[in-house]
Amino acid sequence: MHALEPDVAATSTAACAALLAELGHAGEALAGAAARGDVIAAIAASQESRRLRAELARHPLPATGAADDVIALHALVAAGRTAATIVDAWRARPLPPARALLDSPLGVACFVDDLLPTTWDQTRDLVVLVGDGLHAVAGLLADLGQARILVVAASSAAAYPPAAIQVADAEEARRIVCCMMPCPPERVVVRALDGALPELTQATGDAVHTALCDLRVHHNTIQAFSERWLDQGVANLDAITRWPSVAAVGDGLAGVPMIICAPGPSLARNIEAVRGARGRAIVVAVSHSLRPLRAAGVVPDLVITVDPQDVRYHFRPGDLDGVGALVNGVTVHPALWELGAARCLTLASNGLLDQWLYQGLEGVASVPGGGSVATTAMALGLFWRCDPIVTVGLDLSFPGGQYYVATSCDGAARAVVDGDGKVRVDGWSDGFQAMKAAGGPVAARDRQIELPGWHGGTVPSSFMFALFHRWFVETARREGATTRLYNCTEGGAFIDGMRHVPLAEVLAGFEREVDVTAALDRACAAIDPEARAARARRWREQTVRDLTRAIRLARAGAALATRRDAAAARRLPGVERALAEVLARHDFVAMLAQREIDDAFDEARRPATEDEYLRATERLMRAAERTARRVRAAFSGTGASHG
Repeated sequence: MHALEPDVAATSTAACAALLAELGHAGEALAGAAARGDVIAAIAASQESRRLRAELARHPLPATGAADDVIALHALVAAGRTAATIVDAWRARPLPPARALLDSPLGVACFVDDLLPTTWDQTRDLVVLVGDGLHAVAGLLADLGQARILVVAASSAAAYPPAAIQVADAEEARRIVCCMMPCPPERVVVRALDGALPELTQATGDAVHTALCDLRVHHNTIQAFSERWLDQGVANLDAITRWPSVAAVGDGLAGVPMIICAPGPSLARNIEAVRGARGRAIVVAVSHSLRPLRAAGVVPDLVITVDPQDVRYHFRPGDLDGVGALVNGVTVHPALWELGAARCLTLASNGLLDQWLYQGLEGVASVPGGGSVATTAMALGLFWRCDPIVTVGLDLSFPGGQYYVATSCDGAARAVVDGDGKVRVDGWSDGFQAMKAAGGPVAARDRQIELPGWHGGTVPSSFMFALFHRWFVETARREGATTRLYNCTEGGAFIDGMRHVPLAEVLAGFEREVDVTAALDRACAAIDPEARAARARRWREQTVRDLTRAIRLARAGAALATRRDAAAARRLPGVERALAEVLARHDFVAMLAQREIDDAFDEARRPATEDEYLRATERLMRAAERTARRVRAAFSGTGASHG
């Protein structure tokens, strides 16, 4: 939404009116300075307009209020739009070439003014400068208060200000951006001098925007599933202590081939060949591909589930008969443990967000898998040091609109590209519809894109599939030198870094007999479920005690921040330290207060009066109290139902 349009929000009418009035004055100042030919004053007014528009973007206008206030706000909005028009006209003026501008301080100021968009938050947004010659630009940006400056591949490193982070290439830039949490940039500018280094500039821009997409997907996933992860993870504690984690397998399957069967349309092409591979490789089904495999007479060694939604519709009675083990993520729906699998293994597929469920247990199995069950399966193969690892059915595309292999429980699902270039999926099964009706995010439309094809050319794909595709590409680049990775899908997307050959060619080299069941039995025998249950019980009790103390501290901190007197100000830092110390033992608590924490960090990055700081502290303390209460309720058995 446009920063100047009214919207439902909690920002006060008075605060919005003040921002809009200031924006109108900035526009008038810019127009007057431009008319006088006062470039310095015009640039200053342009910068102020940029800042005010960013503030309005952070604090949307209230939609309701007293009639007179709303009328006054709309009048100010009109003035703000006029200011925006003035800024646009100012930015449209012709400028000399960049190299000529950088010969003088005034030219550098003009360059910076032209570089930044009309809405720009200098405390949060990111400027990326590529190559040499832009040190004066970086210096002025730093002087203006630009907090995030990234310099890529500059040979004259010493010329840049200390505030600028310097990296060697696009990959290092991506890694830096991935660390910009909380408060990731909302806007990014990537610039080289006069179009120099076009390939590096393009690669850097792609890498930075990809990192930001990942951060947003991560953020949205936590927003969608954090409470479900909490409730289901706690409900799964008994199963987590009763069954071994995948770490208990140890080296038992190192060097053993693994075949990962994803549910893409091309799985039908290779399913017969997979049937003959059991006993010579670990045959792995993701839950969505289990039904097609069983229909073709294939009994997989492992079936993997990590989705926190209720995916029981993927399983029919008897589907797990003869399967070596069901491998469950620790936050899956609790009913999955009761499907009748002969054995279960556990893993944490979301890193810090769910590995806390192994507190006090040996064999912590953190196998971060890139957000899908297929990527988790690949990560598990690498975790066990299987070699080679082979994928089939990994289309990551929808040829002719077909989304899954026809024999899947969602085999009728079809990808449809709407007129706006967004992909939606129609034809979901009744089981899928029932799962969504029980809760969880609505299936979103994704932007259509194209990926390189297995057989050459391109294949139709979506933004989400592209994220998974990139995970496989990066994993292959990182691991391919030590582990043989084969994409034997024989259709769908080409995955750079993997070897693309027909499945039959790879299977011809699988001559050694493999006893997967024996390795699974050894893993089950290696743990003491009763001792693990006792340790988990003690940890759970300690967690409840810690959260009770955190609630008291957060309540006290909020009260002190509200008082606004000298005695309270002296006591508040001690309460903050004590609360931080308690919650540091339970990092997972923060995932329920992600938005409040992000807002608090964002406020802390900005110049603020003492009163503004105390208001932000009060908000964060109340969020900490509310979150600690919610987590304590889950651990005490009084939290929300898991469905």
